[in-house]
Amino acid sequence: MISNAISLLIAIPLLGAVLSFYAGTKAKFVALIASLIPLALSLQMYLEFDKTSKIMQFVESYNWVPSLGVKYTVGIDGIGFPLVLLSTIVSVLVIIYSWGETKKPNQYFALLLLNEVGVLGVFTSLDFFLFYIFWEIVLIPMFFLIGSWGGPRKDYAAVKFFIYTHVASLVMLLAIFALYFTYQMPDGSRTFDMLTLLAATADKTIFPTSMLNIIFASLLLGFLVKMPAFPFHTWLPDAHVEAPTAGSVVLAALLLKMGGYGLFRVILPMLPHVDKAFVTIIAIIAVISIVYGAFMALAQKDIKKLVAYSSVSHMGFVTLGAVAFTWMSVTGAMFQQFSHGIITCVLFMSAGTIQHVVGTRVIADLGGLADRMPKFAVIMMAGFMASLGLPGMSGFVAEFMVLTGSFATLPVYTMIVVFLSVVTTAAYHLWAMQKAMFGPILKKYMNVHEPHAYELFSMAMIIVLSLIFGLQPGLITDIMGTAATQVMEPVMTLTQMGVI
Repeated sequence: MISNAISLLIAIPLLGAVLSFYAGTKAKFVALIASLIPLALSLQMYLEFDKTSKIMQFVESYNWVPSLGVKYTVGIDGIGFPLVLLSTIVSVLVIIYSWGETKKPNQYFALLLLNEVGVLGVFTSLDFFLFYIFWEIVLIPMFFLIGSWGGPRKDYAAVKFFIYTHVASLVMLLAIFALYFTYQMPDGSRTFDMLTLLAATADKTIFPTSMLNIIFASLLLGFLVKMPAFPFHTWLPDAHVEAPTAGSVVLAALLLKMGGYGLFRVILPMLPHVDKAFVTIIAIIAVISIVYGAFMALAQKDIKKLVAYSSVSHMGFVTLGAVAFTWMSVTGAMFQQFSHGIITCVLFMSAGTIQHVVGTRVIADLGGLADRMPKFAVIMMAGFMASLGLPGMSGFVAEFMVLTGSFATLPVYTMIVVFLSVVTTAAYHLWAMQKAMFGPILKKYMNVHEPHAYELFSMAMIIVLSLIFGLQPGLITDIMGTAATQVMEPVMTLTQMGVI
C-alpha cells in the first residue's frame, strides 16, 4: 500500500500550483505534470482498494491542534474514493483542453491546480475542521477564474457565486460547532472527528431530536446550496455562463459534487435520527430540481445556459436517490455523481468550443456546423446522448438505478420524475443538437473549422470513459456498493427495532 498516498494527492497539486505561478509561459507543462502524478496515484490506489472493506482505507492521522481536538485525519471509502478518482481525471483533461490559454497562463493553471487541492481535500477529510478548510479553499480559485477570465458580467457572477456559497458554508460551520461543543469524549475532551461525531448523533441523551433537527437542517442547507438544488440554484446559471470553459467544467464536474458528497458522508448517517418530515422535504426538493431544471433547460437560448440548467436537473437525481434510502437508489445516486461529473465535462467543453470557434452560443443563430466540424459534431452528439441517458453510456445506468431504487420507497415522486422529466430531458438535448449541428449550413459559417486537436482529445477521452463505465459500471459501483450497505445499516437496525 502506498505510504501517505492521500497527503501526496493533495500536496503535489499544491506544489504544482506554486511552481506554475512562477513558471510563466511554461506553466501549462508544470500543471500537466502536477495533475498527471495524482492521476497515477489514484489509479494505483484503485488497484489496491479493498472493495469489500467497511473501514476507511489509506488513513493518515496526525495531531494538529491537540488542545482543541483538531487533527489532520484523511482517509477514503466507497463514498469518497470514486470522487477522488473523478477529480484527478477531470483535472488532467481540463488542463489539456486549456492548452492554448494565453491570458496570464501561469495564474490560470495555478488556480486550476489549487481547485484540485480543495476538492481532493474535501473528499478525503475525516475531521470536520479540516473538511471545512478545504471546503472554503475551493471558493478562492473559482472566484478568481470567473472574475478574471469570465464573460461580460463576470464580476456580478463571481460575487454572486461567492456570497451564495460562502453564506451557506457559514451556516454549515455553525452546525459543525454545535456538534463539537455538544459532544464530549469519554475523557472529557472534545473532537472534530467526523465519524465519531456522526455516530454520536444516534444518542438522544446527547443530541435531543429538536436540537439535532436544527443541526441537520443547517448542514443540509450548506450541501443543497453547493449542489445546487432548487430553490438555492440561482447562482449557478450566472456562474456557468460567465465562467471560462475550464471554470465551467470544474464547477459542474467537481464543485457541485461536494454537495452530493456531503449528503452521503454527513446527511444520510444522521437522517434516521431526525424528524421524518425531512425525508418528504428533501424528496420534494429533489423532484422539483429535476423537473424544473429540465423545463428551464428546454427554454434556454444560450447553449451554455441550457447545459447549466441540465446540471440542476441531473443533480436532483442524486438527491432523490439518496433520500429514497434503498441500496439500489443510494448506489445509483453515488454513480450519478460520478457519471455526471464525466459527462458534464464534454457538454461544457462543447459549448466553449462553439463559442471560440463560431463566435456565438445562441442556439437560434447556429446551424449546419456538422458539415464544417464533423469530428467535433460526433463527439458533441455522443456527449449529449450520454447526458440524456442513452443505453450503453454511464448516464443511463446511473438514472436507471436511481429510479428503480427510488420507486420502492418513493413511488409517487419517482413517477412524477418519469412522466415530466425523462421526455423533456431528451427533448432539449435533441433540439439543441438539431439546431446547432444539423440542417443547411449558414453562409457565415462556411469558413468555420475543426477545433484544436488537444480540445478534441480531451472531449473524446470523456466519451470513451462514459462508454467504459456505461458498459462496465461495476468498475465503480462495486466500490460504492459496500459503502451504500454501510449507510443503510442504521435504517435496517431501527426498522427491526420497530422505531421506524
